[in-house]
Amino acid sequence: MNQKAADANQAVIQVEMQVRGINGQVILLSDRVQIKRAGAMARLTQSRNSEKDIPVAALSAVRIQLPGLLTNGYIRFYLSHGKQSDDTLVRAASDENTVLFNPRQFTKFANLKTAIEKKIAASQVLTRAPVDFEQLDRLAEQYKQGLISRSEWISTKKKLLGL
Repeated sequence: MNQKAADANQAVIQVEMQVRGINGQVILLSDRVQIKRAGAMARLTQSRNSEKDIPVAALSAVRIQLPGLLTNGYIRFYLSHGKQSDDTLVRAASDENTVLFNPRQFTKFANLKTAIEKKIAASQVLTRAPVDFEQLDRLAEQYKQGLISRSEWISTKKKLLGL
């Protein structure tokens, strides 16, 4: 691979946010979320040190469980085509798509959640159905000929454009 191609790949995939939790670290890249596990707490909760990549397009939601007075909080990543487990702290601690955090880390994880939700929304917009321009042209012609009302024309046009 030449230098220009390597530079282009690095420019496309960049670290946007990086947040360290109790049993792992979450890294938001331009196209995916990466969960890295290392250390004693990762071995206690996950039985292993590991790294997991989740493409943003594969995510359906992100949920934060607030930390309590005596409990930690967690951030959980829900996959579009995955089985969702229940939301107890004990199960969350062993879930590979979940990272625990303490009350001091909450603000950073809340910011991370917001950034990921924006990426999920943007990826869903990009993956919507293509626009049928021929049908739009026929609709405009029907409106010009007086066959449909302005409100029908606008509402149908919005549906065709996915708005």
